[in-house]
Amino acid sequence: MAVSYPLAMPGAPGFRGARFGLRASTAVFASPLSGAEQVVEREGARWVAEYALPPMTRAQAAAWVAFLTSLRGRRGTFRGFDPDARAPRGVATGTPRVMGAAQAGNQLATDGWTASTAGILKAGDYVSLAAPAQRLYQVVEDAASDSLGRATLSLEPRLRESPDDDALLATANPWAPFRLLDDEAAWETDALGAFGITFSAAEAL
Repeated sequence: MAVSYPLAMPGAPGFRGARFGLRASTAVFASPLSGAEQVVEREGARWVAEYALPPMTRAQAAAWVAFLTSLRGRRGTFRGFDPDARAPRGVATGTPRVMGAAQAGNQLATDGWTASTAGILKAGDYVSLAAPAQRLYQVVEDAASDSLGRATLSLEPRLRESPDDDALLATANPWAPFRLLDDEAAWETDALGAFGITFSAAEAL
C-alpha cells in the first residue's frame, strides 16, 4: 500500500523528552549611529519540535525506524504536536466551530461551546483547524463562553489564512503537519544493541 502523508507517529514507546515551541520570523534594523532598533514582524512563524525516545530494543525501535525512513527525508510530512499538551486544561465542552468567514489576525470568533462557561479554554491550550488547511494554534489568554456559547480566542501564531465558516475546532489531540529539518533519518545503537532515536522537525507551511 502506498504511503499516505501526513503519517501518524508510532504510539509506543512514549517520548523520553521533547522540545516544542514557536519560532517567530522577524527582521531587526539597527541605526549605526544611535543603536536604536526597529523590529518588523514577518509572516512565517512556525512550530518547531525535537523529539527524543528512550533506549529501545530492536523490536521496540522497528516502528520508529520505519516511520523515519518512510518520510523520505523532507519529502513526507507527519502529525506533529506538543506531547505535553494533548488534552486541554480548560473545560473544552461543546462542539466548537468557527463563527464567520474572512477572519484574520490573532483573534478567532467561535461558537458551539457549552454556554456560560468560565475557562472554556485556558492559556497554553492548543486548538487545530482542518479547513481550509490543517493548522495548529495556541490559546494565549483564558477564554470564557457567553450565554449563546460564543467565545473569542486569542491565538498564536496569527491565522495563516481565513478559516472556513463553521469549520470544527479540535481541542483534544490537536496537530499540524510537520516535516524533518534535514534529509537524514538516523538512529544510534550502543554495545548492548539498545537503539537511541532523536529527530527534529518543523511545521510544514
